[in-house]
Amino acid sequence: MCYVWYNHDYQPIRAKTVKLCTIMYVAGLMWMVGDFQMNGLVELTGAWKSCRVWVVWVRILSSYIYSGMLMIRFYALERIFNQSKPYKGRAMYIPAICLVVVLLAYCLSCQFVEGKYISEYFDYAQICVVDDRFRYASIGLMWVPWTVVLVLAARLRNIQSTFNERYESLVICILAYTILIKTTVIHATHPFYIFEKSYRQSETLIDAVCSCMIILLMLGYPTYQCMFRRDEYEKEWVQKLRKDGVVKKYSGNLQVGSASGYSQMDGSTFNSPPKTNYFEKDPIDTIHMSLNTHMSANFITQPTVAHRRPAVEFSALHMDSVVSLDGSADTNPAYPWHII
Repeated sequence: MCYVWYNHDYQPIRAKTVKLCTIMYVAGLMWMVGDFQMNGLVELTGAWKSCRVWVVWVRILSSYIYSGMLMIRFYALERIFNQSKPYKGRAMYIPAICLVVVLLAYCLSCQFVEGKYISEYFDYAQICVVDDRFRYASIGLMWVPWTVVLVLAARLRNIQSTFNERYESLVICILAYTILIKTTVIHATHPFYIFEKSYRQSETLIDAVCSCMIILLMLGYPTYQCMFRRDEYEKEWVQKLRKDGVVKKYSGNLQVGSASGYSQMDGSTFNSPPKTNYFEKDPIDTIHMSLNTHMSANFITQPTVAHRRPAVEFSALHMDSVVSLDGSADTNPAYPWHII
């Protein structure tokens, strides 16, 4: 994760919403620590005896934050790619605020309920035992965000392959439901699994492996390419954006200089073209700059008479196939729209 942040400006990495992935990563670590305490894998002495703190505010809350961040990430993709709407303003803040309010309300309710209805420490076994009502309420609430993730993943199955979301979302759902079904089955069939060492270890191991694999799946491939094929892969990635028609998909939603769209998650943008007097440039360079500027305003116009060459024609339907007007490939353009 440190390497990812060090190379945060690398465009394929930036497209993976590094801030959300970082929150998920931290939540996954806290989830694992909560599993150690809840499953009795550490000696419960001193502060470790505070069952309610570790179970509610560490183990349960971390798992909800993890799934909630993934749900928000998929919602952002759904809004941009399927609904063709920008992810900014109320569309960005309302889901996050609702998530925070629900989680705080649930955890605070558990905090003020009598301890025996949540989790109690049994000194003779040196372990925290969770009440059945709290157990089933927590598992039931856990199904909500993962169900939303599954629905959104199904709706994102036809997303542009530039972002690898089709297969990535499928594998993420498989890993997530492995955790969810495993937890539900074990708690339903073996409510006192914490007294059996094999169940405690397998419960913790599966949670840790699956949660780490989801993060690795989202960030691993662009990070590997950044390490070993940095410039080559970035050029291929930018060309793939053109091939997938992302310019036309984003042009109606995003504007130069605005904090909108998918970029709002990371607060990052591609560089917009400089404002320059077109008539002071070479005609071919003038046409390139004119096209980039007009694409940012969601329309493409013919060059003015002063710039036009008889042999060159432009079509809004075929802009993605135009590589270069002078025969050389422009492999790393400065796009005047937000992607990341």
